[in-house]
Amino acid sequence: MLLPLLGVELISSVTASITTLGNIGPGFNLFGPMGNYESLLSLGKIILISNMWVGRLELYTVLVLFTSDFWHS
Repeated sequence: MLLPLLGVELISSVTASITTLGNIGPGFNLFGPMGNYESLLSLGKIILISNMWVGRLELYTVLVLFTSDFWHS
């Protein structure tokens, strides 16, 4: 949802998010097999880095880390 606001086309932003969340191969269009993330702004790279972090730790683990009940017990 955030990458199109930075000027990235919809297909490229969706596939970049999917590939970084799942830690799988290349996406389509700009971030395909022959492309890279060099053209992306720094904020876009930070978004995708956080996406990779969530994908590596699994979504439920990250959600638990951000709940207050976890830290109060």
